[in-house]
Amino acid sequence: MSFRKLTGSSYTLLNLLAFLKPDGIDNAVLAEGSQGGLNPPDWGKEFDFLSDEMESLADAEAALVQAGFIGKGAHDEGLSIDRALQTSIIRELSKDDQSKYFDAAVRIVTCGFPETWSEDVGHQFQTWTKCDKYLSHVSHLVKLEKMYSIYPLAPQLYGELLLRSSWYLYEREWYAMARDFIDKALERLEDTTSLAFASAVDLSGLIDLDLNNPSNALGLFNSALKIRESLLRPDDPLLASSFNNIALSYTEMGDLDEAYSAHEKALSIRLRGETRVDNTYSNMSSLLLRMGKPNEAEEMMQKCPALKDFTDDSFINTGNPRYVGNTVLLSRIRLARGRLDDAMRLASKALAFRQKFQGNRLKTCDSMYDVAGMLVRQGRLSEAIPTQNRELLKRLVDLSETLAEEAEGQLARANYKLSVLYGEKEMSAESQACKSRAISLREKLRPESKDSPFEESEFMKLCLFMLW
Repeated sequence: MSFRKLTGSSYTLLNLLAFLKPDGIDNAVLAEGSQGGLNPPDWGKEFDFLSDEMESLADAEAALVQAGFIGKGAHDEGLSIDRALQTSIIRELSKDDQSKYFDAAVRIVTCGFPETWSEDVGHQFQTWTKCDKYLSHVSHLVKLEKMYSIYPLAPQLYGELLLRSSWYLYEREWYAMARDFIDKALERLEDTTSLAFASAVDLSGLIDLDLNNPSNALGLFNSALKIRESLLRPDDPLLASSFNNIALSYTEMGDLDEAYSAHEKALSIRLRGETRVDNTYSNMSSLLLRMGKPNEAEEMMQKCPALKDFTDDSFINTGNPRYVGNTVLLSRIRLARGRLDDAMRLASKALAFRQKFQGNRLKTCDSMYDVAGMLVRQGRLSEAIPTQNRELLKRLVDLSETLAEEAEGQLARANYKLSVLYGEKEMSAESQACKSRAISLREKLRPESKDSPFEESEFMKLCLFMLW
């Protein structure tokens, strides 16, 4: 039987499946996605059967399985469709029908990601499992749009899907893909005065910030703030979020007075609304540490309402990757206060958490360098530690290389440290090789640093002061 002879719900379902990732299409994705969210302009009654998972959808699936057009896993593994069949189906559709089914797939996949622009929700790590399940479908849609020059009839809805998924990618530290998606979102979002567009601009700034481009990030944060100020009350939490991000950029740029002023604006709003006060207190603590005030920094940390019964492990115990950044900060505060063992314990816990839950990403690199630096200090007391430290730094170099341009600052910094350690052991060839590589990377990232001294402070400039 040819798929061209299909009619009714089976015909609609097969066409729709052509726009989803071909392997493991979950029934729940189809049913949930059809029931909520905004309808694209071409969402008609023909899609109503999707919300009836037990009967209408099941009947349409059964007909396609029987005809051999799709497969169904024996253990609830979802539906599958041959890639070649997907290609044939899409090519057979008119341009209008390609747009219709593309828009329908966008609506269905949108339910897999939280809405991020109408309120200041913070880190959404609780949704990661679901987002990961839906991400491959978004990637498939992005690929199809380009391959077949599909024009979505609901570009705003498509842009919002790209925005939602970009926030997830950013939280997972998949920066290259997040950048690609958010750039596409900014092109598709039609209303450039909307909260969604402001969120996309804001996220673009956060990506720039994490990749150590705070001056670019600052411009984007100010643009997002301008849109939000035109739409929201002066005490809206989203304005506090913008002020907070602006403060982070100023902190990284070394403009500490401006950073403090922006943090105070954020804190004023958040205290009145009792929303995300912890976030501002921890960011202000980081600023105080940057100012060389570790005692005041720890006092500021202890103001966090979530830390009423404060212990060193409070942040780790939340399970929130964003809060693990607070553990890193507390470790650095303890180090600045001369409490090396405390600092090492906290830094090691943060590293273990990041390796387990975030994998081999940029923040893991950052924590590895922290631990390596503390091992150097402890090495004065133990002859065994220098070898352990070199091995950790070698792993950091290997990891940084896999992240390519995202981690070149980390790579340069690690090579600097290795060069020094090899030099102390009179391993001159290894030391010189690491030194040459460190200098080459530094000159690539900061051409103005060509004549700068070969010192750790110069290589620290290649990375953020605080990578949250």
